Amino acid sequence: MGSDMVLGFGGIVREALIIFCKNGKLMASFTFLSLTLYSILYLFNFFSTRSLITKWIYNLSFLLLTTSNSPEYTNILIGLNKDIRMFVSIEWTFLLMSSISSFFFSTATILASSITHAGKPLSLKELFSMTARSLKRPFVTLVYVTLFGVGYIFLALVTLLPLMVTSGDPFVLKALFIVLSILTAALYAYLAIIWTLALVISILEENYGIEAHGKAAKIVKGRVLHGFLVNLLITVLTYILFLGFVSSSTRLAAVQIMIGLLTLNSIWLVRMFGLMAYTVLYYQCKKSHGEEVELQWSTEHSKIHTLPLLTENIP
Repeated sequence: MGSDMVLGFGGIVREALIIFCKNGKLMASFTFLSLTLYSILYLFNFFSTRSLITKWIYNLSFLLLTTSNSPEYTNILIGLNKDIRMFVSIEWTFLLMSSISSFFFSTATILASSITHAGKPLSLKELFSMTARSLKRPFVTLVYVTLFGVGYIFLALVTLLPLMVTSGDPFVLKALFIVLSILTAALYAYLAIIWTLALVISILEENYGIEAHGKAAKIVKGRVLHGFLVNLLITVLTYILFLGFVSSSTRLAAVQIMIGLLTLNSIWLVRMFGLMAYTVLYYQCKKSHGEEVELQWSTEHSKIHTLPLLTENIP
């Protein structure tokens, strides 16, 4: 069973890489455009916040040398408050634009992966047009995923935090805390598979929201470990990239920009690969249940039968 699981996981990784290379022109253009947009957003945020932080530090230093009852003190304090509000506004704008871009490009990645896997020709313009028309279903599903995630984290904290402050036998409390933490993390890992697969379903089928979650839980049976290994690989790679970014310490702006761009773009490439892997997992789950793959590519309803991933072309 262990060897079958490893081979199945290896097949998912291999097929995801094949999908990326199968329509090289489309994927290269799509990747370049998405990386360019993320880079522009990062540069805008970097230069905007850097100048504000420099100004804020300068004014704060000058404030410490100013008499508290003087008009200059009041003016500097007002300026500091304005800078803080501006900083928060820029960060919220950056997070909002990044979230919208991530949602759009994630949807486009799954669509491109599915259509490329099916052997259908597709241009970048057609991909973006279909993505724009398909955003409603994954958005509704994403809202449910967010609510479920927040609710689960809240319940986990409510369960675990009392153990950290309860007086009693330290050994027993520590052992119980560790056991509950492991169980909580394991359940979250399983739910993350369902949530991600539900997003794929909501993009490629008519099901969305609760229906997509229910269908994801149904078809993933027997392949939960494959999804867990995909999540583990993506999490480890992302953690390594983020750790490298955090551990890099330099005051040179040019080096900071290069490291930041490299980290951000690398994390997006890892996420793209993860979405492609989940698209492959979706096909394998459907095939294992003997179901047809119903894809909502356009206004016309298309059906293709699930065939072996590497041996035949899907008409």
